[in-house]
Amino acid sequence: MKRIKFGYLICFWLILCSSARSELVTLYGGSGLPAAEPWLVFGADTIGGWSQTAVAGGVRLTTDLPTRSGYSNYNPFPSPAYKNPAFPQLRRSDGFELSFRTSLLSESHTNANRAGYSVILLAQDARGIELGFWQNEIWAQNTDFTHAEGVLIDTTIARDYRLQIIGEEYRLFEGTTSLLSGALRTYTSPTLPYTLPNYVYFGDNTTSASGSFLQGFIRLESNLSSVPEPSSMILASVFGIGCCAARRMRNTSKGPIGSKV
Repeated sequence: MKRIKFGYLICFWLILCSSARSELVTLYGGSGLPAAEPWLVFGADTIGGWSQTAVAGGVRLTTDLPTRSGYSNYNPFPSPAYKNPAFPQLRRSDGFELSFRTSLLSESHTNANRAGYSVILLAQDARGIELGFWQNEIWAQNTDFTHAEGVLIDTTIARDYRLQIIGEEYRLFEGTTSLLSGALRTYTSPTLPYTLPNYVYFGDNTTSASGSFLQGFIRLESNLSSVPEPSSMILASVFGIGCCAARRMRNTSKGPIGSKV
């Protein structure tokens, strides 16, 4: 009897573990303007020099050389604060992943350390990575904002990327193919926005480059460590079968189904 109860407890615990899921938030669904949804704001440092247009598959943002504009999860004024206070905590120990679809329509730069389209992803402690996109390369920014490791790739093609941070490392994927990886950075100068916790940015953040890009969906998945391994799922199934078999045996030997024990 105690053995059967113990089996039920193990079965229940494993089923709970197998049903655990990471938190998945759609920051932008890929239709209309991102700021019309609950998570992202649009910002620009000039009145003109940029345009954003809702198009099939997402939003097209175009900037000229002196203009910086893009999308982030923070309202900048009167002081930086989340647009949505429910924004998830991005803990490096648990792991998190930013997935997005984008294609670079055009890009030009006057500085080899700058890009007309960048993606920034910072953890709860503000450690993270900034990636610059050229038409033929994706590359990481060093802590002094110089060109670091990169991968040659045609970014004018619409691709589904996954930027993953776990521990002290970032990895960029296209689907299941690993494109780029490296150590995380702590960017300290300028301080903002690089000291903001749980920070996400897409756009042109430099006056030394210009770009035009089509931004599709943006999703953020936190707490990756809660996703069960396939072996755990199999083990839970095995125990579930064992528990059910034990119950059938008990019901057969002790009385009709549904009787109290």
